[in-house]
Amino acid sequence: MPAGSHVHIISAGEKIHCAFPALLRTLPGISRVYVIVESEVYTSAHDKTIEAQRLAVRNAVDAVKGICGTLEIPSARETVFAPVYPSVRKVLAKIRRENPKALFTFDLSGGNKDLCMALFALAPWIGGSVWNAFDGSVPQEVPVPDRDIRAMLANVNYQTILAVLLRNRPVPQASPDPPFIPRQYLFQQVWPYYIRQRVRRPEPGMPLLQYKRGRKPANDLSQATFSSFMVKLRDTGLVQEAQDTKNRKEKAYRISREGETAFLFFADPAVNSIIRQMLDGP
Repeated sequence: MPAGSHVHIISAGEKIHCAFPALLRTLPGISRVYVIVESEVYTSAHDKTIEAQRLAVRNAVDAVKGICGTLEIPSARETVFAPVYPSVRKVLAKIRRENPKALFTFDLSGGNKDLCMALFALAPWIGGSVWNAFDGSVPQEVPVPDRDIRAMLANVNYQTILAVLLRNRPVPQASPDPPFIPRQYLFQQVWPYYIRQRVRRPEPGMPLLQYKRGRKPANDLSQATFSSFMVKLRDTGLVQEAQDTKNRKEKAYRISREGETAFLFFADPAVNSIIRQMLDGP
């Protein structure tokens, strides 16, 4: 999507078709709309009250689609499944990859608590502003915490480290938390894929080192540089640090939930095969 585009994300609820026109007046320039709907909305319920509520949500989603059609704004419905948070995270990561240069806004006027809380928690990761306009009232912006990880992950080596940590998660996942990986093993896994951001000039008279896998000497990853990467990842909360259980003198690391979110939103599959594998995986 071109620069200057504006993606508007709506949590599906019974009154979103009432709030949507008010948001369009407040936020002119919306160029694409996504409505996030929980999967159960499109299943039948034996309870008549629940079925009536789900029908109302479906009708509201159709009404938003109709408004978008009248205004020639492309729209799409995205379905999320339980557990809601990781499903919403995956959907938002896909939306961001489809619209990498867009401005993002969220309308949380509708939807149940779990859906709205997941969208609210994830909005800062893509720099999105959050709004509500209950019952078509004047829209109000909801303050969200500031989080800018995009600039940090522009250094592709951070992406590689997170991908390696994700790759070492056991399958099937017996625990929601990935295992801690010893520092030296992690270093060895990252080393072949390291890309130096600034070219290192060889010192006069010093022999050039030869590396396998077609690497250039300028790309050699030092222990000091790797340590600086891990400190930055730890301090920003993207990885967790602990003592290695088998070697108390060595650190061990695992990716945090925030690290998984950052990787999904900001990693580039074109960088290397590990990143592509982890982004394309389930």
